Amino acid sequence: GEASGVPPYTPRVTNEHARPSLHTLLVHCPLVLWGMSFVFDVVSVFGGAAFVEAALFNIVAGLVTMLAATVTDVWDYYTRLEPRSTARRLARWHALGNLVATALFVGSLALRWSARGAAATPRWPFVLSACGVAVLGVAGYLDGLIDYQYAATTRRRSPGAR
Repeated sequence: GEASGVPPYTPRVTNEHARPSLHTLLVHCPLVLWGMSFVFDVVSVFGGAAFVEAALFNIVAGLVTMLAATVTDVWDYYTRLEPRSTARRLARWHALGNLVATALFVGSLALRWSARGAAATPRWPFVLSACGVAVLGVAGYLDGLIDYQYAATTRRRSPGAR
């Protein structure tokens, strides 16, 4: 009947004993900051230099918060994911995607630093940020699979697991 429409992962995610990982809470910061930097890049075409500068500061803040998210992600990888599991395999792809996105934003930051005061975001920093947001979307999707489809980071591994 009605219960058959409930996704199979819901009981694991809503378990009252489940503890969300710190990574799940922190990861939103770089996602939002880098996403908004791209929005500011788009708006800079019409809004001027203030939005170019806002995008730059969002990229810097995103890099700082990505460090915290990365540390907690590595912690979850070793303490919450079963060795040789599908969740661990996805986590490696997720980490690679985040690494590529971070490199794209670092490149965007390096190119735009010398163009400070520009009336609109220059072409190459804009393109790198757009690619960074796209890669970040894929990496975020993989993180969602790990967290919700496999309920891997909402619980600890069994005490005897290595």
